[in-house]
Amino acid sequence: MAILLTNDDGIDAPGLAALAQALAGLDDLLVAAPAENQSGVGMGISIRRGLRARRHPDGPNGLPRHSLDGTPVDVVKYALGHLLRDKPPRLLVSGINHGPNLGRNVRCSGTVGAAFEALASGIPALAVSVGYTLPPIWEAAQAYAGKLARKLLELSVRRPGRPILLNLNVPSLPPEELLGLVVRRHGSGGFQDDLVAGAADGAFTLGGEWRETPGGDCDAAAFEAGYAVITPLRLEMTDESLLKELNRDWRDDLAAGG
Repeated sequence: MAILLTNDDGIDAPGLAALAQALAGLDDLLVAAPAENQSGVGMGISIRRGLRARRHPDGPNGLPRHSLDGTPVDVVKYALGHLLRDKPPRLLVSGINHGPNLGRNVRCSGTVGAAFEALASGIPALAVSVGYTLPPIWEAAQAYAGKLARKLLELSVRRPGRPILLNLNVPSLPPEELLGLVVRRHGSGGFQDDLVAGAADGAFTLGGEWRETPGGDCDAAAFEAGYAVITPLRLEMTDESLLKELNRDWRDDLAAGG
């Protein structure tokens, strides 16, 4: 068994190397990542074109490294279906992304998208992101990633067949300046995206500003306060309260048809 490492920043991203360093010795590691930066593609897949795989020179301690010129989800499908077809990984860890993935921004995160693909395939997953500073400070994210990876491996033994996904965001601060590690809900804050007209006719670029989430008990609020924050995520998105309301209030109208 092995741990599969991936990201959305590309095979040569320093955050991926930092992640491999953090997990060295925990299990056999295998790196499979996009050939180029794929930030913002979420759980997108490549269609209507072929994808080319490449074996890269091994990393430190003979770490196997592979790339695919597709999205993070493409990469996970390739790794599970080909590289690890006869030996499924015990865990997927995605990151370390340069920039946080909080609130509604997780919907377009390739880092989190890769983790969701693993979860959908029955594999526990951890997505790891660090605050956006130049240069980024990796040490705290590395330490927490190693700790949570161990806990996920232990949990998968105790509850087989019930994989979970954790989204970890760590401020880009020296470890001694962090306030600690907390677990918080997924908030609704995030960037309010907008297409901004450029100088050239018909040219637009994506811009926006951060919109805060009401209340202080969500992932973004904890992150902004100086905490590393864990958020458990799931694929099931049914609004349970609305489901009950529609079944109660619309039942007769729906049954009548037309």
